[in-house]
Amino acid sequence: MGCQLSGQPVTGFDTSRQGPGTTSGMPSLVLTGIAVSEEFDYSVSMNAALLLNWIHDKNANQLNVSQTLKYGCLILYEPLLSFSNQFVHNLGCRYFFDSITLVNSDENTIITRFELLIRKKLSATICSNLTTPFLKGYDYSTSDSGTLVALLRSSFLTPLVMTFSSGFGITWKDFGSLTFGITAAKMTHIHNRRIFNIRNVSEYYGVPSGHGTSIEYGLSLQFLVNTELLSRLHWDCDLLLFKNYKSPVDLTFRNLIEFRINKFLKLSNQTRMLYEEKVSRSIQVENIVCIGFYFHL
Repeated sequence: MGCQLSGQPVTGFDTSRQGPGTTSGMPSLVLTGIAVSEEFDYSVSMNAALLLNWIHDKNANQLNVSQTLKYGCLILYEPLLSFSNQFVHNLGCRYFFDSITLVNSDENTIITRFELLIRKKLSATICSNLTTPFLKGYDYSTSDSGTLVALLRSSFLTPLVMTFSSGFGITWKDFGSLTFGITAAKMTHIHNRRIFNIRNVSEYYGVPSGHGTSIEYGLSLQFLVNTELLSRLHWDCDLLLFKNYKSPVDLTFRNLIEFRINKFLKLSNQTRMLYEEKVSRSIQVENIVCIGFYFHL
């Protein structure tokens, strides 16, 4: 089941002002006013597995629930300046009827962009990308005595990852943008210091136990897409690369394809890929396919 609300642009004022002049290759300084637009989208899906007299996985009866919430705000001071902010929340829970509730996906991201137009489609940009879980996540294992053991994996602000960059960007209207950060920094913060003792490690997500926060400097590249490919097909993509001067590239990738079957039914496929050498030397991949009710206002 999903719900989507699309806000209409709001014009702050309609007066035009002619600037002192233009230079070759620069846009004309004709400011048409402030326009504000908002967008809200929410979807939720559920599926259950109920087994009776099942030979394998007898205790695997479960209920899976996942939800996605997106809110975006865009402020334009046309045609020179723009400020955008987007919040994306993904949460997935798995409930085993005879034992535990497992949070298997908890990602909350705030993407902020400030752009100053230099030439047509080319802008000077300042961007930030902040990600943190909201709930406590655990890794589960069975001890030698057969007891289920929960090991804390994450919690609110643990970890908190923020990438900040300034550079240049190319924007394609009604499609997306490509931003190259020539000066970039990545901050990783571990708020719950007890996790070092719980997991018996001296470093977590690249953060030493005695510090709690690490800062890296390097280059960044971000590719964002939010467009309608066809009348019923929507593509939402977020690719973020960060290269520390001394380490391999960190990769965060989320790709969402949505197909509106009819007014109340939607099919979606979301793929996430994560790679950070300090966390794992393998590329982590998550793929979720779901179909459910869709409601649009």
